[in-house]
Amino acid sequence: MTITVISVSDTAGGAEAHTVALGKGMRQRGHSALLYGRCPGWEEHGLDRREIALGPKWSRRTMVTGMARVPMERRRTREIADSSIYYLQFKREQIALTAPLARRAPVVWTEHGRWMGGAAGRLLLAGYARAAEHVSRVVCVSDAVAADLAPVIGRDKLVVVPNAIDTRRYAAPTAATRAVLRERLLPSRFQHRRVAILAARLHRAKRHDRAIAAALASGSVLVVVGDGPDRERLERLGASSADVHFTGHREDVPELLAAADFYLYCGAETDGTPTCVLEAAASGLPIVAFRGDPGTELVRRCGGLVIGEPAELTTGRATALLTGRGGGAAYVEQRHGREPWLDAYEQVFAECLR
Repeated sequence: MTITVISVSDTAGGAEAHTVALGKGMRQRGHSALLYGRCPGWEEHGLDRREIALGPKWSRRTMVTGMARVPMERRRTREIADSSIYYLQFKREQIALTAPLARRAPVVWTEHGRWMGGAAGRLLLAGYARAAEHVSRVVCVSDAVAADLAPVIGRDKLVVVPNAIDTRRYAAPTAATRAVLRERLLPSRFQHRRVAILAARLHRAKRHDRAIAAALASGSVLVVVGDGPDRERLERLGASSADVHFTGHREDVPELLAAADFYLYCGAETDGTPTCVLEAAASGLPIVAFRGDPGTELVRRCGGLVIGEPAELTTGRATALLTGRGGGAAYVEQRHGREPWLDAYEQVFAECLR
C-alpha cells in the first residue's frame, strides 16, 4: 500500500520524529511512504517528498489567518496523488483537508496530545468535529488522549497505540563508553561534573526554564539539546551561568543521552506520551519530572523522581538519583518497542482498506 503523509513542520519535535519513524518503518515493510509538505528528518532517511503550497502550521498566533486559507488549501489537495491511505497529524491538515481527501481514500489521523484549552481549543473544536465525520481511524498515543476525543469522535474510530522508540538505538552505556562520549561530546568544563540533559522541542508551553533552575539548584550542569521558538528566551535565562550549554538540533541524541547522568523532563499540558522520556529511560538515565505535567506516571514507572518545584532537586537528591541508573530500560523495551508499534499501525491501515 501507499501511505501519503500531508504535514508541514519546520521544527524537529516528537510528532516529527514519530512521522519519520512511521514512514521509514512502512517502507522497510514493503509499503510506499510519500510526504507532501515538510518534516525534519524525512529526506535524511531517503524518504520521498513533494512540495505543496500550504501555509504555516497552526498555532494560537497563526490560527485566524490559517482558517481564512482553508478554502484555498482544500483546492490544493488536487495536487496530491492518489493513495491507499492519507495520513494527517496536525490540526490544520485534519480540519482543512480531511473531507476532500476522504472522497479518494481512507484518512487516518494521529493525535499526539491532550486537547488544548481556552479560546483556541473551543475555536478548533467545531471544525474538528465536522472533519472527524470523514476520518476512518484516529490513533491516540494514550488512553487520556482517547478520553478527550471520545465525546467528539465515536469510540469505534479511536485506537490507542502508545508511542514507541527504536530501542536498538538507545542503551545504558558502560562506564568506559560513557567516559569516551563525555570527552568527545561535552564541553571540557562539564566532563567531571554531574550532567543533566534535556532533549526536546523548545516551546514556551513546556516551561523548560524549570529544568534550568532545577539543574542549577542541584549543583549540576545542564545540556539543552533541541531547537524551537523558545530557544532565544531560554538562552537568555541561561546566559548568566557557565553551567548551561545549548547544542541546538542534533542527530546524535542517543550518544548525548549516554554521556549524561540524568534527564530533566518538562511537559506542556497538551502533551501525550513523551518520547523523550522513553529515550532517556532506554538510555539508562534516571529521570526528574515536575508534578502536574503529562507523562509523570510514565516517569514513575521508569523509577524516576517527580518534584513540585525546581528548588526541590537538591544536591543530595540529585546524587541519590544516580543510584537508579538503568531502572527504566526494561520497561521501555517491553512496552514501547518499535516493532509492535509498527504492527499496530499496519493493522490500522489494513482495516481501513477492507
